[in-house]
Amino acid sequence: MSDGLVYELNGVSLPHDDAIITPQVAAALKRGNYERPEVLATPKFLEPEDRVLELGAGIGYISSYVAKVIGVAHVTCVEANPMLADYIRRMHEMQGLSNTSVKNCVAVPGGAKLAPEKEVDFYIREPFWSSSLDEGRDVVSVARIPQEYLSDLIREADATALIVDIEGGERDIFQGGDLGTVRKIYVELHTRYIRPKGIKACFDALSEQGFYYDQRVSHGGVVLFRKL
Repeated sequence: MSDGLVYELNGVSLPHDDAIITPQVAAALKRGNYERPEVLATPKFLEPEDRVLELGAGIGYISSYVAKVIGVAHVTCVEANPMLADYIRRMHEMQGLSNTSVKNCVAVPGGAKLAPEKEVDFYIREPFWSSSLDEGRDVVSVARIPQEYLSDLIREADATALIVDIEGGERDIFQGGDLGTVRKIYVELHTRYIRPKGIKACFDALSEQGFYYDQRVSHGGVVLFRKL
């Protein structure tokens, strides 16, 4: 439920919604440090001509920021949580954006075999950022979500840049497939989920496809890879 409250942060307006804006998120928005590493980093590697594919779009703040403030050509948001996907659409409409689109689906590695029904169980938790494909604990609900190959999503979006925050899915998402037109990949590494072996698997997969670690933009667990 929204009470008419709107947060303003770095040129982006975010409507309050009790189901989406948790007290923790609200506090970060009020402090002005919500997704701060991404806000500081994205202007350093995104250009107006870039077409961005964002995996794990959350509440739509970063997509709104890069579409509205940086002014990239287009942003395609991929978000598995149906409630968040709906909120992102509202977010983009509030900004008056015409250079964005939202897909409620799960991206899977290009070389993976999809289930016959082409859907997967997505486990929704509170807070929303704990939701994932892993059954685990503290599940609030389960949604059946369409799967799409990452290579297909890249081709459809004509993406030149990826922004990836998928709660451990980064371990496998770059395995196989074709990264096509993508030249920049900004990914958050969730060490608590994927552990050192998963980090190595992520780096190895991208290295095999010709990407290198850009230390000038990378910071802590958020890493930029560029195509050689």
